[in-house]
Amino acid sequence: MKWLSEKRLIILLCAALAVFIGYHFVSKANETAAGIELGELADAGMEEAQVKQEPEPDIYVDVKGAVKAPGLYEAKQGERVMDIIERANGFTNEADENVINLAERVEDEMIVYIPKLGEELKSVNGDAGQNGDTALVNINEANSSQLLTLPGIGEAKASAIMDYREQNGGFKDAAELKEISGIGEKTFEKLKELITVK
Repeated sequence: MKWLSEKRLIILLCAALAVFIGYHFVSKANETAAGIELGELADAGMEEAQVKQEPEPDIYVDVKGAVKAPGLYEAKQGERVMDIIERANGFTNEADENVINLAERVEDEMIVYIPKLGEELKSVNGDAGQNGDTALVNINEANSSQLLTLPGIGEAKASAIMDYREQNGGFKDAAELKEISGIGEKTFEKLKELITVK
């Protein structure tokens, strides 16, 4: 009888040990899985944070004419001409606000020129436009400063226009401007009523 009791005790101890070892391994496995999952979540969070922290490309707009503080202003993607005018402290009392599209979205190297009331752009030859209208800019003769008065034309595009006409013997048609990198259909639509080819 004593031998049977000792055997039963040994069996109970072995069973208890097996349960303890099993519980220990299951707990460790759960901790490891939880650690991996937390690590993956942390990595995903870091990647998302890095994407959000990527800086937007710099846009610089040159504001000239009848504004209180002309100059070069940094802008953000999606901002409009009105936002940049406000940054330049607004219009002067002499500004002709009606000729400017305040809702136009700005782009890099853009020049925003605010004319004074009654002001007319002069052609490169100083000739007046027909019927007293504003004269057109002759893209076959205009220098860099004159090209910069056109909407959407910055220094890089003005230089490209002059290079193109030298290499090709001048523009035969205003639509040739679209052959220049950076001047697409939208930009040409803004220019076509303001330019001429002579």
